Amino acid sequence: MSLTNCAALVDLRSDDLVEMKAFAVPTVFHIPHRSLATCLSELPKDKLLILADTSGVYTNIAAKLLFEKGFTQIACLDGGMLAWDDAKMPLDMDPDSMMYGECSCVMKARKSKTPMEQAILFLCVGNSARSQMAEGLARKLFPGIRILSAGSRPSKVNPYAIEVLGEVGINARFYFSKPVQDIDLNAVGVVITLCAEEVCPIIPGNADRLHWPLPDPASDAPSLGREEMLSRFRATRDEIQRQLEAFGRERGMLTRDA
Repeated sequence: MSLTNCAALVDLRSDDLVEMKAFAVPTVFHIPHRSLATCLSELPKDKLLILADTSGVYTNIAAKLLFEKGFTQIACLDGGMLAWDDAKMPLDMDPDSMMYGECSCVMKARKSKTPMEQAILFLCVGNSARSQMAEGLARKLFPGIRILSAGSRPSKVNPYAIEVLGEVGINARFYFSKPVQDIDLNAVGVVITLCAEEVCPIIPGNADRLHWPLPDPASDAPSLGREEMLSRFRATRDEIQRQLEAFGRERGMLTRDA
């Protein structure tokens, strides 16, 4: 199958599955099927949308929703990723994120060989910059732990956040903004809020709560050019990295020399 400029693939799989193995196509949108209804504004109506998941379970449901919302150019990838992989079609793979084990309670990250722990959740308002950068950096620092991010009013991942993560070897092109309501809070052990001037999301539960107030690097000020914006995002990225390293050492997740 060939995807041209007139078509885009919509990957309906969960975050974890996309991290392990992704469709290597020119245009792809990663929107887990449970979040599709709240993320329709991210999808173009002038392209053929090819819906894909792991095996084809959710594509027909997603197609019905899209037709109801005015999308007219829709197709489903029969067999999903399983068929794509079997056919030796191009893939992007991350060996460090590949998981194995007979059940979820004993799953381990290949690289770290450490047992999975409760998730770390990063929260801000838009889930577009600070919490997205924290998610990417934490996944790199703590490969054996599930890392999540969300927002109280999710919008869209800021392109500058994707760019500055790419500068440190983190591919964030599949990241997307998620509402906190989509997060299973029972599986979260630590919640870290990153809001500064805004009102941070308040969520129920018994998770350990930390607050790292960081100003939003995004700005609509016309006087700020590309280099100034990159500088702001790099500064925020580096501060998040510093705080994560301190957090990891304090919790015994990193060595003192890391």
